[in-house]
Amino acid sequence: MRNPEITRKLIINESLALFNTKGYQATSLSDITEATGVTKGAIYANFSNKEEVAAAAFNHAVEIILGRVRECIREASTAPLKLKAVLQYYEKYVLNPPIPGGCPVLNLAVEADDNNPLLRTKVVRLITKIKDSLRQIIHRGILEKQLREDLDVDGFVMLYYGAIEGAIMVSRVEGDRDSFVSMSQFLTQLIDQYSL
Repeated sequence: MRNPEITRKLIINESLALFNTKGYQATSLSDITEATGVTKGAIYANFSNKEEVAAAAFNHAVEIILGRVRECIREASTAPLKLKAVLQYYEKYVLNPPIPGGCPVLNLAVEADDNNPLLRTKVVRLITKIKDSLRQIIHRGILEKQLREDLDVDGFVMLYYGAIEGAIMVSRVEGDRDSFVSMSQFLTQLIDQYSL
């Protein structure tokens, strides 16, 4: 008999790639049982429904990716370098993501925006958290005289975050990093324009 916590982790770990590649709607409980080797009863012993499995898998995917992004940010010494470090991380990530299927935030946002309020709420909260973290980096950079005071923080954050997500999507569809690299070079120049 399996330990319930080990079974729960197995379900989360194996289903996150399914949800991220096939999508929430297209992933069935049978897909999850096949990938994990556990029964539907074991899934229902750990989760109320497929939506709860998807939410847990999304949370785990986000922990993986944001953990790696945080490492890049921590290693950079100034706000401009932190912003560039994020771009460099995603430039490597775009065609070789740690989770098959690309960006889980983008994937779930596209799928859950109209038809799944719980998953949509999770994505909205995460995007808000990411944008708030970027704002903190920029505000600190302004306070520490690393970035110019006339930088429109909210406008920059939206451009920066939106450009990253959009370029990930375009590069993945095109099957190369060219679009992401082009966007990254543009944002790097913008960061340099506002750096002191």
